[in-house]
Amino acid sequence: MTPRAPRRSGVRPLGPRAVVRTLRTLAAPDHFEAIAPCEVGVPFRALRGRCIAPLMDIYRPRDPRSSASVVLVHGGGFVIGSRRMKAMRFLSSRLVAAGLTVASVDYRLIFRGGGLTEALDDVSAGIDFWRSRAPREGLDPERISLVGLSAGGALAYLAAAQEPTVHRLACCFGAYEVDQIEGPLGRVLPPLLFRTPDRAAWASRSPRHAAQPTIPTLLLHGTDDDLIPVQQAERLAATRESLGLPTRLVVYPGAPHGFFNLPVPAAEEGARELIAHVS
Repeated sequence: MTPRAPRRSGVRPLGPRAVVRTLRTLAAPDHFEAIAPCEVGVPFRALRGRCIAPLMDIYRPRDPRSSASVVLVHGGGFVIGSRRMKAMRFLSSRLVAAGLTVASVDYRLIFRGGGLTEALDDVSAGIDFWRSRAPREGLDPERISLVGLSAGGALAYLAAAQEPTVHRLACCFGAYEVDQIEGPLGRVLPPLLFRTPDRAAWASRSPRHAAQPTIPTLLLHGTDDDLIPVQQAERLAATRESLGLPTRLVVYPGAPHGFFNLPVPAAEEGARELIAHVS
């Protein structure tokens, strides 16, 4: 029997069990007091076909203490998720409490309107809409930061590279090497997302190998992430640092994927890191 080659560090089979564990965190009761958005379902572009509607929810602080604002991009493996996911509501509550205005956006998903190109197009359109609306909100259009989680971290990273007016970027437990997914789901997800079986194309469009955002970037990740290994964040940080790009990587020992969904220290500590970064 020919011995199997050792798996590269940080490349892990994406199996159903890991996905189920993460989904359970979404179903658990809220560990925070959620706030209601001030505006629900604001369209940020025209609907294109039968797909996920391009809508955002807007959260405003009662006592605005900053002209900065944040666009949130949800996760969900490019297949599920919405602007109202638990982590979006958690972060909105913490950012608003710090005096920041938040816009949480939806985007097209696999099986619901598109792959990577369409999802990225929606995120970019959401940023452009929010920038045009910022003066009406009394906000600075040059101080809009982008925060993405998991799959949304990949989209936020790619969007920030093509949106030069984004102020700051933060990616939390992001998917930076989508081309390296292994296991049963890894054989299915990338071809659907990238709309091609060409692995070279997958690599060129994954955040680590694509054009790099030059703005200050914060990366948050947990060591016990069994969906996206922490080594992906470490390699991305090393790539950015080799290019001289401003980067801060914060790793939380014992934190799982999607830690904002759980009453764990990393959730509150990560929220504080985000607030300090985007304020």
